[in-house]
Amino acid sequence: MTEAAKTLPAEWYFDAAQYERERSRVFASEWLWFATAAELVDPGTYVAKVYAGWPLMVVRDADGVVRAFHNVCRHRAGPLVDEGAGATPNLVCRYHGWAYAPDGRLRSARDFGETLDCDEFALRPVQVAAWRGQIFVNLDLAARPLEEDLGEFLAEMQAFPLEQMTLVRSLRHDLACNWKTYADNYLEGYHIPLLHPELNRQFDVKQYRVEIRDRYCRHHAPSRDGSPTEGRWLFRWPNLAMNIYGDSMNVEVIVPTGPESCSVSYSHFFVDPTAPEVAAVIAFADTVMEQDRRMVEVVQRNLRTGSYRTGVLSPRHENGLAQFQELVRTSTGDA
Repeated sequence: MTEAAKTLPAEWYFDAAQYERERSRVFASEWLWFATAAELVDPGTYVAKVYAGWPLMVVRDADGVVRAFHNVCRHRAGPLVDEGAGATPNLVCRYHGWAYAPDGRLRSARDFGETLDCDEFALRPVQVAAWRGQIFVNLDLAARPLEEDLGEFLAEMQAFPLEQMTLVRSLRHDLACNWKTYADNYLEGYHIPLLHPELNRQFDVKQYRVEIRDRYCRHHAPSRDGSPTEGRWLFRWPNLAMNIYGDSMNVEVIVPTGPESCSVSYSHFFVDPTAPEVAAVIAFADTVMEQDRRMVEVVQRNLRTGSYRTGVLSPRHENGLAQFQELVRTSTGDA
């Protein structure tokens, strides 16, 4: 009999010091899904987000080059652009008016005269790369290139027309739970019969399997009517889920916003945005999300009570979860 792995300690789901370790050792060093290339088509367009406490922006310059920076002015930490998506002809701090060139170099420091060496105060850069219409960032300038880092994960989507898919809707859900609480939930199908009756009617959950790969896992369950289920349900460390159904895709991104809070962004893509099933697919995802929300927020509350210290993971149902939690341990130096 395979020995059951132990879960992470309960305090790792609310401890402020653990949260800071994960910010600096996970989210400051991994490639992270950030936006779609379609949001950055025209010169001057940008997407800005606060990602695990890091204010970041991705901008397409006048030459068509996509660049990424910390959205933090080198003067006194003001923002260059507002959070969200938009367009700006120039990168000018909203606080004191310092102006930056498209490559991040300080162009002018308002009313500083000749007292400042502009070359010393460029914006802090961030690595950025595009893959099949998806934009990723990495705060670690020494990190290996995106496609090398993704490795065999790339082959999982090779057969699907990602470039032909149009973003139809993106919605951010703010949850009162640690980001790992939600990731733990995504990574197993053990809970589906009890939590998701609609999903349970579609798939034979008794045959739900999670296959472990290099820093990602693939979920699979046959349909109850025996029809083939073309697609992939993939989770890639640390926080990206790509659920692909032939001619549609749902990208799910889990972002910590504090020791006991996170956001989950759902982005729905379709080859044919006018297809009659689009509204139903999105509504179904919203239903599943709300069911998950109610449970993970209760779990988060219970993790804090002191009545629960650590648990065990099912070798059959929670192997994807075991891989994820081991990556948390090793990445934060707590293995």
